[in-house]
Amino acid sequence: MKNTSKLLALALTFAAATLVTASPYQNCTSNAGYAVDVRVSKCASSPCVLKKGTSVSIEVDFIASQDSSVLTDRVKGIIAGIKLPFSTENADGCMGKGLTCPLTKGQKYTYKSSIPISVLYPSLQVIVEWALVNQNDAEVFCIQIPAKILSFF
Repeated sequence: MKNTSKLLALALTFAAATLVTASPYQNCTSNAGYAVDVRVSKCASSPCVLKKGTSVSIEVDFIASQDSSVLTDRVKGIIAGIKLPFSTENADGCMGKGLTCPLTKGQKYTYKSSIPISVLYPSLQVIVEWALVNQNDAEVFCIQIPAKILSFF
């Protein structure tokens, strides 16, 4: 009985840790690869709360389904079905993002980046669409993350 209680406690602790680090996301259409896991800083539930005046970090584990030599960030906010561009600190996906270009078909990679959440953004719910596109404008991965932009928590 004592071992069963310890095992149950360990299983619950592992499940809680998994929930805290998991970020809700959906893959969107991409034809040059796909995301297998996504981590967003300070996001443990849906929608992710994005605080104005801060930066949000993201890590995406993905599989490349094409060789790619040039990569570019493409980040958009979807509000009422309209896609609006978000600025990134550096749009070059091969520089400072944890990737070494060129990417090789069939390999798993981890992309790392961040975006500033401007104090000028309105407080609202948004779907953040984050894609990495290659030299042929093909999406190496594309994910959508439900988010809420707020001034205060």
